Amino acid sequence: MYEVALIVSLATFVAIGFYYVRSPSFSIFHPFTIFMAVHGLIFVIRPIVGDILHYDKIYSIYQFNPSIDARTTVIVASNLSLVCFSFWCLRVGAMPMRFNFDRFDREERRRLTQVFSLASMIVLPFAIYSLYTTYSSLSQGSIVTGMVIDRASGYQYNTATNGYVTDGQMMLVPWVALIAWIGRFRPLSLVPLLLFVLVKAGTGGRGAFVVAMVSTALLYCFEHRRRLLPATFIGYGAALLALFALIGLDRGATLRQMLGQQVQVDVEEKLASGDDWKFLESMDWANMEFFEYLVYVIPERSGTYDYFLDNFQIFTDPVPRAFWEGKPKGEPFRSIFLFDYGDPVGMTRSIPGEGWYAFGWIGVIIWSSLWGAAMGDLYRRFALSKQTTMQTACYMAFVPSLIVGYRDGMLQSVVHSAGVYLAPIGVWYLLARGAAVPKADALRKAALRKLRRALAVNPAPTSAIEGASPPAAPASAEPHIPPAVRRRRAFLQSLAGKTAQP
Repeated sequence: MYEVALIVSLATFVAIGFYYVRSPSFSIFHPFTIFMAVHGLIFVIRPIVGDILHYDKIYSIYQFNPSIDARTTVIVASNLSLVCFSFWCLRVGAMPMRFNFDRFDREERRRLTQVFSLASMIVLPFAIYSLYTTYSSLSQGSIVTGMVIDRASGYQYNTATNGYVTDGQMMLVPWVALIAWIGRFRPLSLVPLLLFVLVKAGTGGRGAFVVAMVSTALLYCFEHRRRLLPATFIGYGAALLALFALIGLDRGATLRQMLGQQVQVDVEEKLASGDDWKFLESMDWANMEFFEYLVYVIPERSGTYDYFLDNFQIFTDPVPRAFWEGKPKGEPFRSIFLFDYGDPVGMTRSIPGEGWYAFGWIGVIIWSSLWGAAMGDLYRRFALSKQTTMQTACYMAFVPSLIVGYRDGMLQSVVHSAGVYLAPIGVWYLLARGAAVPKADALRKAALRKLRRALAVNPAPTSAIEGASPPAAPASAEPHIPPAVRRRRAFLQSLAGKTAQP
């Protein structure tokens, strides 16, 4: 039964992927492309590999053993999520990618360069300090950073420092990509990106530098009006995956040792790393087991669903714990305590898992459909927009973060990452407004006024040769007029010409 579900899952994924690739909407800029990549890896390929290699490490760590029915339920529910997400995303975002920018947009970006340098003087010191403190504290163990796991809920919260200081380093993710874009991807402009990848890898964090590199690739393709990545980027992608896997072995401990740092790895890092993991078995890819744990607990053991109440966390998270003594740890209205039934440390829910957590099968349909419609609408709005410098910067910073967003599946995770990634772009925008940098629309209007003044001073001649007949209107000037009406008008004009002759 489980093997049949795996075969049906693969067939469903291939069918939807074939339809998408053949549709005009297919491009690397569409959020559905990232969704297919994430879903295909964690819910199609990995379950097949796991069935062949008999994954069992996560079950041992989490202290549960799902039944065949529960495992089959996960495969069916994940495919239901794929169908719902695909239907709404491709329905709402059913249009080809357009490149609407022109030379005036490029001129706007050129004029924004000086303001970008000023914004860097504001953003970079804070972001670099945040990254430095994280990197330094990891050499002595992550407990130095003040991050503590609440064993009742599994939520990791800050006790010693301000969460904004901890997250400030994430502002470097879009910034290093924008530096490459503004620098027209010259070798020197790529240096900040490479340095960020190196240092961030030393902290053991991989999602951030993956998002930064994908964002840079999207900006490169956008600048060159390419819907797909060049073939030469395949090698870069393979190197990125290799680096991702290498850092996952010890969460950057080896790299920190190479740089002369003493290393102490905390409990969660030890669980996520290790040489005894099988191929693709580690917790970085284990959304299948995470979802199985949710099915194992909800609703049979928990007796209830969450009913989407965990989304209220987006209102409590922004408030620093120093200003709110009794701030809830994680979800403000928690009704399900997953740690009462096992030890699901480091678990992420994914989109179908979050839907099941909220309301079972109905929750999977609702949550996946809402995600699909929202991502399709986001893509459609950008494709139809004027694609100004700020619009492009925001879109190319947000869409790559969906790699983590789809894996987490929670609204709080998406809002949190979007806020951090878009914050430096907001600083850039406010400085540009304060400096009164002209927008592309203003530059177009100024160019049009200049052209009109030039024509008023030196109007174009009505004809190149005296007595020459005026040029005929192009056939496409009035494409809405039927051919029969055009022939009738031509006949009447010929009669009028004959009548006018002496």
